[in-house]
Amino acid sequence: MASETGISVEFYSSGYCTAHERIVDPVNGKGACKFYAVWALFQVPGIGWVMFDTGYGPSFWEATQKFPARFYRWATPVFLKENESAKKILETKGIAPSDIKYIIISHFHADHIGGLRDFPETSFICSKSANQQVKGKKGFGAVSKGILHGLLPEDYEKRLFYIDGFADRVEVNASGITVYRLFGQEELQLILLPGHARGMLGFILQNDHRHMLYGTDASWFYSCYDQGILPNQVVRIFFDSWNDFQITQMKIRAYENAHPEASILFTHCPETLKYLDHAV
Repeated sequence: MASETGISVEFYSSGYCTAHERIVDPVNGKGACKFYAVWALFQVPGIGWVMFDTGYGPSFWEATQKFPARFYRWATPVFLKENESAKKILETKGIAPSDIKYIIISHFHADHIGGLRDFPETSFICSKSANQQVKGKKGFGAVSKGILHGLLPEDYEKRLFYIDGFADRVEVNASGITVYRLFGQEELQLILLPGHARGMLGFILQNDHRHMLYGTDASWFYSCYDQGILPNQVVRIFFDSWNDFQITQMKIRAYENAHPEASILFTHCPETLKYLDHAV
């Protein structure tokens, strides 16, 4: 979905995990469901290639070999073909890892950062609170919040920028969502969506061709978000804040009501798969 002028965006998927649909939709869920690890690729004028998350990557298997990290592999079985990593997908487009200027880390769960080690020269952007949680959690406490330290490059903090200070400016929009404007342009805004994970980021892209709010994991299915169906209570184990999760959904709903023309997308939603430029 490239615009003729300004920022372009394409969506891809790198692997998936499986879980019972009733975890996401306790009302209508019927059986096992695939949760594809979607990520986005932006081309930003004056900057170059910027990724939003990476999906799963081959580092996942090494990072989950030992306990307690192996519990993560058991809880959410992962499936990733050799040619499905973000690095491999980009290679088919003629884009080398060194061509990626920034990777925006929405949050530090494995299905969003599994490919970071494949980009040794890329700078990273995340919220300060997200990284503080990563640094503050160890062992089973980290795994219980979906954090696998083995997925992080050893030097990731040397290449890390906090959006709180990196952004050109920070404001709160009319829907109560904290917005970060960056790269000296107005089309792409990062947004703060806490709850599912601490300091989780999403984005709003608005230009002459497209208006979308990408809510990352602020919901898993648009249908559940739209109907006000909350996930099974078991997810509270690894959610950062159940209260913030609900408040974030309220803010997204307020934005959608104010902008009915906007597409509301979530990382793992089946509706989001329709936007993929890479065959699933």
